[in-house]
Amino acid sequence: MARSTMDLTIPDLHDDRIALRPPAPSDVGAITAAVQDPDIPRFTMVPAPYTAADAVTFVGRTMSSWRSGRDASFVIVDRGTGALLGAIGLHEIDDAAGSAQVGYWVDAAARRRGVASRALRLVTGWALDELGLRRVVALVFTDNPRSRRVVERVGFVLEAGPPTELGHRLGPRSAFVYALTGGDGAPR
Repeated sequence: MARSTMDLTIPDLHDDRIALRPPAPSDVGAITAAVQDPDIPRFTMVPAPYTAADAVTFVGRTMSSWRSGRDASFVIVDRGTGALLGAIGLHEIDDAAGSAQVGYWVDAAARRRGVASRALRLVTGWALDELGLRRVVALVFTDNPRSRRVVERVGFVLEAGPPTELGHRLGPRSAFVYALTGGDGAPR
């Protein structure tokens, strides 16, 4: 079981096009609408069907997760307009092991614009450089080539060995294990 005694302070993570911030109650409608895209629950652990109540629970759980230091969830927003573009988070933060797992999704209308790569660079840079973690893992379903390209573009390396089997609402699913470590020299 992952543990954390980290006191997480909400960082200012942005580049010239996107910003990351914790989700707020005002995001519930946009989150609910975005997650109706069947690819999001297919390629993530987001439940389906996804309701406004699920979004309310996600938003409410975020602040307690930040306080516990176990998870750090963000929404990805357009820096100019504030429009919701997706979500990303560090999960199972374990300061003793120096590791965490990352997961993300991007709204269908925002795909193929570099949003996922930008957000992943921001959150992994923070994890490795500011939090001092040594390893961030991304589990990518084997039938999700777009996400494989995203993690590889950011510098994640496919770990040796067969894919791992994950429990998923659709049944057992195979996933590649990718890792980014502080010594990878990945662009951040």
